[in-house]
Formats: sequence, structure tokens, C-alpha cells
Amino acid sequence: MWTFLTSMSNLASNLSQLRDFLAHLGTVKGDLADVTAPPFILAPKSTLEIPAAWASCHDLFLRPAGEPEPGRRAALVARNYVCSLKALVGEGTDEQGKKPLNPFLGEIFLGEFHGGGGGGGQGSTTTTTHLVSEQVSHHPPVTACCMYNREHGITSTGFVAQSTTFSPSSGVTIRQHGYAVIRDEKHAESHLFTLPTLLVKGLVTGQPCPELRGPCYISSSSGYLTRIDFGDGGGGHHLGLGTKHKVEAVTTEAARPGDVLQRITGQWTGKLSVSDGGQSAAAADDFHVDSVPSTKLSVRPVDEQTPWESRRAWRGVFEGIGAGNVGVVQRHKSAIEESQRRRRADEEAAGRSWPRLFFARGDRDDEAQSLLAQIPGDDAGRFDASRTAGIWKFVGPEAAEDLKSRLRYDGPGP
Repeated sequence: MWTFLTSMSNLASNLSQLRDFLAHLGTVKGDLADVTAPPFILAPKSTLEIPAAWASCHDLFLRPAGEPEPGRRAALVARNYVCSLKALVGEGTDEQGKKPLNPFLGEIFLGEFHGGGGGGGQGSTTTTTHLVSEQVSHHPPVTACCMYNREHGITSTGFVAQSTTFSPSSGVTIRQHGYAVIRDEKHAESHLFTLPTLLVKGLVTGQPCPELRGPCYISSSSGYLTRIDFGDGGGGHHLGLGTKHKVEAVTTEAARPGDVLQRITGQWTGKLSVSDGGQSAAAADDFHVDSVPSTKLSVRPVDEQTPWESRRAWRGVFEGIGAGNVGVVQRHKSAIEESQRRRRADEEAAGRSWPRLFFARGDRDDEAQSLLAQIPGDDAGRFDASRTAGIWKFVGPEAAEDLKSRLRYDGPGP
């Protein structure tokens, strides 16, 4: 009985906090990046962890390196994109619809995917894909990430800034500004992909549900182009607007958009159907997204991390979220934020900027510009480098491994 009463008391408290939080959101003009949500709405992880989802289907992520035909490589990249979406938003997990913590400048997140050699089966060979994620800009907040597998010659490098808005009718809308480029060194080939907009509905009822909005594109240097549309707000009229988690990804040659190489349709959370351009529906490959082998990201224990790594830096906040303790969350979060404000003030007074570790800012990326140019209409012009504080380039696998070996594990924290 006591457990039941405590549970009901927590529920009433959560609903009260939720009403206050939503009322506050309604008064905020512009981006909601700096708004602190109640603990039960927060996810116990940093936004820096999110890009790892793109390699969570590890074997599928690596498989283009072993495919000799360029059209099939483009089709595999599209298949990995669609199969990664469920992990990207945490749908079906305790973190579904919850808000990750906003990273601080200089925060890093390191991890590894082991096994899954890209040969068509989970664990077919032993290989490692390294993940490096870093918060490279404060205003605007920008996350840069690279996943690299030296054995297979596959890298995926990208950067993103998010803008968040809220309305009682449409819920929370998180727009992602940026892109990522998958580089296949074995075939001297690149695939640029753009990022979906995330909608979080159901907050008013306390049952958040994620949806995605496009269109998104994958532009390949081999001349192939994939367009991804979603049921909620997607461009494909036949998807049925408003239907839940619908997706359609159509791969064509960029020069011949009417000639379909591959079509993926279904739900990015459930059953998908993959067909070649000339196949009938009966010949399609039907499968459930959960049947695609996934690999858990390996991360060092918190006590073995540097003070600037996400899970160690935010440990106190995560503990407060787990306990549902607003005071603990605010105390630890405020300590980091106040320290960061002092650092920014000191840097401004000294006329210097925070040194980035794994990424360098640039003004132009000719390869990315060429791939963006393949995207039709106005969609290619949606990327604006001013939203991401420039173009962010990875230092390279060898330099990254050297930097990781020299990180200080006993230095001062953020």
C-alpha cells in the first residue's frame, strides 16, 4: 500500500511539474536550448551520445566497404540510415521523448563498437569502430562527431546544431542544422546525408511520442541520390500524413530521378519492405527493424574517464535524474554552468578562444558542396554554415588516437 501511495504521489508531483514546465515553455520566445526541464523529462545522457546511433547497426554500417557495385553501396547506406532511426530517437526505450542534457563547450564522448565485420553477419570478423564526439561551439551550440573503422576504411564525420521550439498544438520541434559524410576509402567514395527534424508530441498528456519530418537526402559521389520522406510532414502524398512512424526512402541515379534503384517503405520503428526498382511487391524483402543486428556501444567505466567526458562530468546530474530529485539536478547542473560562464569570461578578457581537440573549424568543404549540389530544388540550400559556426573537420584517425592516448584523467574538471 505504501509503495502504491508513493507511486501515486510521485505521479501527481510529476504532472504538477509538467503543467508548470509546459506553461513556462509557452512564454519562451525562440530557441529552448537553455531551458531546464523537470528530472522526469530529462534523459540521463548528453546530446553528444546521440550520433552513435548511426553506427548502432554496426555490421550494416560497415557493409558498403565489401560491396563491389556502386549502386548497391548507395542502397546499403540508405538501408543503414532507415534502420538507425529508431535508435536515434530512443523510441521504445525509457528515454523515448525525453530531453538529453545540453553539452558544455569542450565536453567529449568516446566509445567503440566491436565485432560485426561488414560481411553480412553479426560478428563475422573482429573489428572496431571508434567514436569521438565533441562539443565544438557554445554560441551556437554545435556538436561534431566522427566514427572511424581503419580496417574497413569507413568513416562517418558530421556536425549539427539544434534549434528547439514548442507550441501546445504541435509539441516540441527540434530542427537539426548540419550534415554528415560517410567516406568509403576502399572505393574512393563519399555519401553525404542530411538530418531529420524531430517532433515530440504527447507532452501535454505525459506520454511523449517521437515523430520525424523530412525530406532528408543521401547524396553519393557515385551519382546516386536517396530521398527519405516521413509520414508526418513528409513529402510523399502516398505515405498518409499523420500515420505513425511511416517512412519511404527512394534511391535513384541523380541524373535519372525516375529510374528507381531501391525503395524502402514501412515504419522506421517496425516492419520495412525493401524492393529493387523492377521488383514486384511479392519479391520485396520484408523484415522488422528489430531483426537487424545491433551492437552496443562500449564506453569505459565512469571512474576511468577524464573529467571532461560526458558520463563523468554529468554523473551528479544523472544521479539526480535517477532519483527524481530536482535539487540535486539543479545543484550539479548549475555548478557546471557557472564554471563554464567563468571560463568564457576569462577567455574573452584574455582575447583567446577555447582549444578544440578533435575537430578544426573551416570555411569551406568542396566535396560536401559538390554532394549538396546534387540535392534538387531548394533543399540543397537549406544548409547554412552560420548556423553551425562554420564547417567542422575531423583531425583524422591517427591524430585522434594520439590525442586520446594523451588525455589527462586526473586533471581539473569543467
